[in-house]
Amino acid sequence: TSTSSRPKSIKNLIDNEIVQLKSDLDLLLTFNENLLHFDSSIVKKAAKTKVENFMRTLSNAIDTQTKVSKGRHCSKSKTENLEAATNILNATEDISRTLASTLDVGSSTCIKLANISMTVMKKQLSDHTSSEWEAGDIKVNLPDQSNIAQEDSSVTVSFTSYNNLGSLMTSNDDFMSPVLSVNVIKTHLHKRSIPLNKPIEF
Repeated sequence: TSTSSRPKSIKNLIDNEIVQLKSDLDLLLTFNENLLHFDSSIVKKAAKTKVENFMRTLSNAIDTQTKVSKGRHCSKSKTENLEAATNILNATEDISRTLASTLDVGSSTCIKLANISMTVMKKQLSDHTSSEWEAGDIKVNLPDQSNIAQEDSSVTVSFTSYNNLGSLMTSNDDFMSPVLSVNVIKTHLHKRSIPLNKPIEF
């Protein structure tokens, strides 16, 4: 019996892509650490390219799954889609942390694709400034504050917008609102959330 027409598992596909990306990024960072006089901008660019390719594959997989899921109301498929979306958001935090490790204070790295936008920025803490980001109709403002800063008084934040991820997270195939992920990168972060003295603004 042929099984070629059976839809591929988006969760397995995405999990495999995440594992491959993490492996590639780990190799890049190890290479960078072992060569002390190596131009770090080359590693920064290579890491960005790896993440761009991953996100392009990710976006295509989401679009394909959305088309396949339309008209199908299988609870197993919906559960798998939600698990895939959750894994994507968890991986976004890990990817942000890796990209942040390639940045110097005062620099950033930006990725902009048709359905996915990401910016990771590293800056010096200041009482009267904030981390601002825009992508399409989304505007985010995270005020600087001591509890999001590193021990060296730097602040590292990532903003990511997924225009097509919402369809995996709900039972409504026509859900069109973008999904926003904001991550504060800290070396010693024991909890998944950070209490903010100054709230994030949308």
